[in-house]
Amino acid sequence: MRLAILGATGGIGRLLLSHALDQGHNVTAYARAPQKIGISAPRLQVIGGDLYDAEQMAQAIHGSDAVLSAFGPTTLRRTHLRRDFGRTLVRAMHLSGVSRFIHVSSAFCFRQGGLLYSVMTNTLFRNVTDDHCDADNEMAQSDLDWTILRPPRLLDKPASGNLRVVAGGLPKSAYTISRADVANFMLKEAVAPRYVHQFVGLSN
Repeated sequence: MRLAILGATGGIGRLLLSHALDQGHNVTAYARAPQKIGISAPRLQVIGGDLYDAEQMAQAIHGSDAVLSAFGPTTLRRTHLRRDFGRTLVRAMHLSGVSRFIHVSSAFCFRQGGLLYSVMTNTLFRNVTDDHCDADNEMAQSDLDWTILRPPRLLDKPASGNLRVVAGGLPKSAYTISRADVANFMLKEAVAPRYVHQFVGLSN
């Protein structure tokens, strides 16, 4: 497949990049700091650009079979960075003629994780939750083939293969998941779509 990866220098993005190449896909990595990609391969094209510029992004993803989005700022302050990125991505998809994308959001947007989730989404992670949910609403367009993943706390651990998946909600006791398991799920979903137009809860 021809895959475009957004956020290729982040934790999930780096795994997407290496795993996609290992699986034989042709990959375009679109990044704000392309020098941070750090690898080269015959089937890899690295393009530098602004993740908030729809025209630049559209040129980068044009011709792709699917776009894999692992972009996500880490700030806890009140911001619209995720929402604005969502708007940019949707416009870029329309401009490029690409319809399929898979994006990583947050489990907080389900609002059904019990007392612990309720406390976190109303205190420390309130701004993060609001921005993620606003971005999800921007991206869930009926004329695009989207899948939005909502994993809990991400860990830098090897893929476990022990992945619980629920469409439209959280798995029971969903507290953590490895970034490697998220990346593997994204690639599997790109190759064989099962959750189009679905918000998907993931957990180890």
